[in-house]
Formats: sequence, C-alpha cells, structure tokens
Amino acid sequence: MAKIAFVTDSTADLTEVEVQEYGISVVPLQVIFGNQTYRDGLDLSGDEFYNKLRQSSTLPTTSQPSAGEFVTVFERLLKDYDTVLALVLSDKLSGTYRSALTAAQMVGGDVRVVDSKIATYGIGGPLLDGIQLAKQGASADEIVSYWEATRAAMKAWFIVDTLEYLHKGGRIGGAAAAFGTLLQIKPILTLVDGRIELFEKVRTHHRALERMLAELDAVASAGQPLRLGVIHSQREEDARALADQLVAKYPQLRARVVYLGAVIGTHTGPNVLSLILYPLDPRLG
Repeated sequence: MAKIAFVTDSTADLTEVEVQEYGISVVPLQVIFGNQTYRDGLDLSGDEFYNKLRQSSTLPTTSQPSAGEFVTVFERLLKDYDTVLALVLSDKLSGTYRSALTAAQMVGGDVRVVDSKIATYGIGGPLLDGIQLAKQGASADEIVSYWEATRAAMKAWFIVDTLEYLHKGGRIGGAAAAFGTLLQIKPILTLVDGRIELFEKVRTHHRALERMLAELDAVASAGQPLRLGVIHSQREEDARALADQLVAKYPQLRARVVYLGAVIGTHTGPNVLSLILYPLDPRLG
C-alpha cells in the first residue's frame, strides 16, 4: 500500500492537536497590517488578529505562500512517502493553489494539488476525512475523487456582524454600508464557485440565523448523514450552543466547532457565525 502524506495551508483552520496527531504539513499564508507581516496561525493567533482588525483603520491584506515554500515541504515529504496530496484554499480567494501547483510541477514526484474552492472547515473537514480513508487503505486516486465529490456537494453560509469589512474590501459601496448599519442589516454570505458572494441581507442577527437554519433544514431534514462545521470568530459559546442544538434536532449530523482564521476573517470581520455542510461518506460513518 502506497504511503500518502497530506498537506494543506493555514486557512484549513485545523487545531495544533489535529496537525500533530495526524502528521499534517501546514503551509502558512501571511497577514499584513501596514508594514507588519505575520505568518497566519504562527505569529498571530485568531484572537490577536480580530483584536487588531477592530483597531485598524485600513483593511489588512493577505499573501499566499511562495512556490518555494511548497517545494521545501513537498521535497521533504517525498523522501519518506510515495505520494503527497495537498488540499488548499480556493483559487478565487488566493494564489495559494497556483503556488502549490507550480511547486508540484517543480519537484517531479507524485504530488497532487486540489483546489478546495472554499476555506476553513470546507478544507479541514475533507482533509481529515482523506486521512481516515488512507488509513482504511484508500488509494490517492480514491481520496482525490472523494475531495472532488465533496466539493461539489458542499454548502456554506456566513452571517456577518457588520457591512463595514465588506465595504473596506470594496465589495459594497460606502452608502450601502452606512445604510445597512442604520437598519441593522445582517448580510448572509456564501461561496459560489470558490468566490465569496452575498447570499441575502436581512434585518437583525436573529432573522439572519433563522434564514441560515432554514437553508440547513432543507438539506438535513432528509435524514442523510452529514458533516457539519459550525464556524465562528470570537463567538465560542454561541457556536457550541448552536452545534449542540443542531445535533439534538438532526442526530445524523457529525458536528465540529471551528475558529475562523484570518484570511476569510479579513473579508467578514469579527463576530461571524457560519455553517458548512457536506455529505458524510458511508466509509467514515
């Protein structure tokens, strides 16, 4: 059986325990505030990032890892593994995928790079699934096919606390942001073909949550086993309570609470609550 190594980037929002336990190689993106550059998840924790974001008058930027950084990781792994599988951040959100793909072509071994077309738990969940499938004897081809099928079936919604960061990022105009703030508009975002898009705007956080849960119900009410990520930024209690509530209502859910990292957080701001949902493979039940 071929030995398979797994690689991702810091936007997968894996915990340090998961990284160490499963031997995952994580290549960090960079977060840039003015002239200060931080390695995502290494030099800057989630709480530190959101606290700086609140205090900053300008939106931070993010920078993808270089191809050289991926080359270093791939070459190290190919000394001990037959195949390297990399599942990385959406190509529409970052140049990370292109850097990894370039590196794979440079090293010449069996390195396969997959565009997740999403971020956060949408990367981390399937990556951990792939590791479990490999332990069961699945081939690299089977794992890549699983990732591609999961990607096609995935649903994601993000409730954003304010329109301010969408405005700073150039996604909406200043007048719309000011008007939305006055009316307590809560945007619900989604990901379409790897891009962050506005799903709907509703009045009040309570209505936004109801709307997001209605979307989840449309999928979960059929009774199909599902993976669920409840993602948050500085809303741990709310996220855990919501996960418990949803598992009680839909026992077939396998839920996990995830802290939203800096790259998506740059667009959404703090106090985000999100759901990412995809079918649970019977082999992992």
